[in-house]
Amino acid sequence: MKNVVFIFLLISIVSYSQETKKSDPAESRMLGQTIRNTNRSNNKVKGSPYVQQMFAVAKVENITQKSIMRYNVFDDQFEFISTTSDTLIMDKNPDFSPIVFSGTNKKYQLTQYTNNTGKLFYGYLIHLYEKGDFALLKKENIIFYEEKPAKTSLEVTQPARFTKVGDTWFLKNKDKVSEFPESKKQLIKLFPDHKMAIETFVKENKISFDIESDQVKLVNFVSAL
Repeated sequence: MKNVVFIFLLISIVSYSQETKKSDPAESRMLGQTIRNTNRSNNKVKGSPYVQQMFAVAKVENITQKSIMRYNVFDDQFEFISTTSDTLIMDKNPDFSPIVFSGTNKKYQLTQYTNNTGKLFYGYLIHLYEKGDFALLKKENIIFYEEKPAKTSLEVTQPARFTKVGDTWFLKNKDKVSEFPESKKQLIKLFPDHKMAIETFVKENKISFDIESDQVKLVNFVSAL
């Protein structure tokens, strides 16, 4: 099965290369800086800043031709292979959002959002589901740990590493995007005029706020309030 997937990706990339012999005028507006090696990218570092290490075919909004891209989760940025075969970082430009990977239909949306402390961010969230004015989005998370040298001969040096940690879900309510409520209490706080309806719905449907399928149910529910 892995061989089949690899062959599919290889064919896609070859096809892309054939299609992009003529440069796309819009591509020049995508350009950020060239990828440069950093201390976090050497061979001694364990793990990866990517969920998907390989480049893959993607459709970028307002770009005619398909692009070869990958998403750097740790740095929250997209890397792409230009028509001149350079690996570049794409600027965070709303003109080039969303980005949809062809093989998985995974859709990244450039979004302004706040975390549970109210801090404002501008980055890429995965668009999972939408109903009316509401949508469910998700942020992938990877943490970087610096090398931890051994302090004594009895200890072992811990190498620098990237570690994938739990995803963070977000609720879009019209133009406002904030972390998805983690409990019935938090949901009621968002919709205080519908306290009784929320309590009934959560109880009857045995809703778990950390299960994606139940989060979809909640999006459907709040969109009908």
